[in-house]
Amino acid sequence: MVKVITYGTYDLLHYGHKRLLERAKALGDYLIVGVTADSFDKSRGKINVQQSLMERI
Repeated sequence: MVKVITYGTYDLLHYGHKRLLERAKALGDYLIVGVTADSFDKSRGKINVQQSLMERI
């Protein structure tokens, strides 16, 4: 079994996010998707995140 992992902010999930996840899933049998925490996003300079972590999950 091939496991693939990816992560992102996924704020306001859109078609580009969906395509990214579809392409990642095509690389293996099992896809793990991480969603970044607000503190991680802020440390990277993403100060305009519109959805809460729970909404993005």
